[in-house]
Amino acid sequence: MKVEIKVEEIIEPIVNNMGFDLEYVEFVKEGSNNVLRVVIDKPNENMWVDDCENVSRAIEDVVDKNINQEYVLEVSSPGLERQLKNTKLYEKYTGKEIHIKLFKKQNDVKEFEAILKSVDKENESICVQMYDQKEMTILLKDIATAYTTYNFNEALRGNTDNVNLNKLNKFNKNNR
Repeated sequence: MKVEIKVEEIIEPIVNNMGFDLEYVEFVKEGSNNVLRVVIDKPNENMWVDDCENVSRAIEDVVDKNINQEYVLEVSSPGLERQLKNTKLYEKYTGKEIHIKLFKKQNDVKEFEAILKSVDKENESICVQMYDQKEMTILLKDIATAYTTYNFNEALRGNTDNVNLNKLNKFNKNNR
């Protein structure tokens, strides 16, 4: 069993009981270190560094018992532009604008933004609506990277009709 799957199964109940969603877990080699990255989110609330620290402390012992090699534990929030690493996250962000980079061109595009229309778990694919209103089906295995987009220009121009300013308040230390 892959390390990520094993760790996710073990820590998800702990993370959920603390009031967080487990976005994804990845175990990657970065330089000479193994990094276990745990990305959490707090539904409808701001995330703080203290939240990540508390989750890290709550899971570190159980993770240590299940990984037989040296690693660095990294617990973080997903940020404003969230990586889409699994079907659960694609489903969570259905209806949102996403940025997609494919391994190779499809329909004359390799990197683009579109609206995520639906997720087909059975066929492991997504359907997106391009800006010319055409729909495109993409297999998840053909996606190099995908993440949600955040329109900073709209927020900076003061057009708050389509912008959730509460998300930007995460960076305002006076809101703590």
